[in-house]
Amino acid sequence: MASLELLPQDIFNKIALDLEAADLATLMLASRRLNRLACCDELWIEKVSADFGDREYIIDMLADAGIDIANLVYQSAELVPWRHQQVTRDSEDNCSDGSDGSDSDSSMSNADGLYSYTGVGLRCYRSRFVRVFPRSGDDAVNSVKNAEATLEAVKHMLRDGPQASSDVFAEAAFRLVLVQEYYPNSAECYYLWALICFMLNAFTPSLSFLSIGQSINGDFAPLKELAKEVRSIVAGAYGTGNQAPLLDRAGSGPSPHLAKALAIVFQRLDIDRDGVLNAAELSRMVQQTNGQAPPAAVISQIIGSFGGQVQAKSGRMVVGWNLASLTEFYIAQTLDDPSETRKDLAKFGFDPETLKNA
Repeated sequence: MASLELLPQDIFNKIALDLEAADLATLMLASRRLNRLACCDELWIEKVSADFGDREYIIDMLADAGIDIANLVYQSAELVPWRHQQVTRDSEDNCSDGSDGSDSDSSMSNADGLYSYTGVGLRCYRSRFVRVFPRSGDDAVNSVKNAEATLEAVKHMLRDGPQASSDVFAEAAFRLVLVQEYYPNSAECYYLWALICFMLNAFTPSLSFLSIGQSINGDFAPLKELAKEVRSIVAGAYGTGNQAPLLDRAGSGPSPHLAKALAIVFQRLDIDRDGVLNAAELSRMVQQTNGQAPPAAVISQIIGSFGGQVQAKSGRMVVGWNLASLTEFYIAQTLDDPSETRKDLAKFGFDPETLKNA
């Protein structure tokens, strides 16, 4: 016990994070010094994240996917605050031993101002603990019902898939935080966060959420299926071994290799050199990649989906595709099936692995 008492606060915190909260509470009773160490606000605030899920990590991963829920979380009265709450360092010491913070021990003086002992952290942990482990059976039943209803509402919000608005994605992601408040080990929450990121082509955050979800419940089938799909697209889009990537790191644009290849392809397809692929030129493109001439209705559809009225080199507006349209088409195809893009490039005379002009 004496060796623990000699530890500086930062080392004690690292050890304490691996202890059960009940063990820390018992440790507080052992001595004045241990009570002080175990009452550190920063320790308990960090322990909330360690024991009940790191909310800041969730916010950051969603931000990487282009979803900002920080204000929704921080301003919500339905969530127990932690981490973002600034502890008042000059406030009255409220540790359970009644210490006034004036202990003469230099290791307890907190001269560097890194730690506080107001009791805010411990109260924060207790508030969250009671939510996750309600004392009343009725409260537990109500929590389950509310969580199930919220999860169903989120699934309904996501029914439009990638076509949903950014506000819908943000609201859905925030509602999952409300569920995770009471059920930090909900694999379904992490699956739905991963699905939202996947819909936005944010593969790295998606894989991060999937990894956490699978660590909670490796047998949850939706997690397995989505993980397989995301990894397949990532492997195809970013390449394995000596393969050149098709997408940029953000997953929303072409890699330099693909951009260069598509610029060459566009020049080859643009027979009349007007800077626009007209219906006839697009028809030849589809025939070259698919092996047969497409119906006129198909050409009209792909022009409408990725092009339309675009400006030719002469300055006049022409119906067809410009280089941006061709790029947009192949980004969409890559996100759906990277192997098809590599096959098409091979038919255009490029090495499907290196994307170099053969």
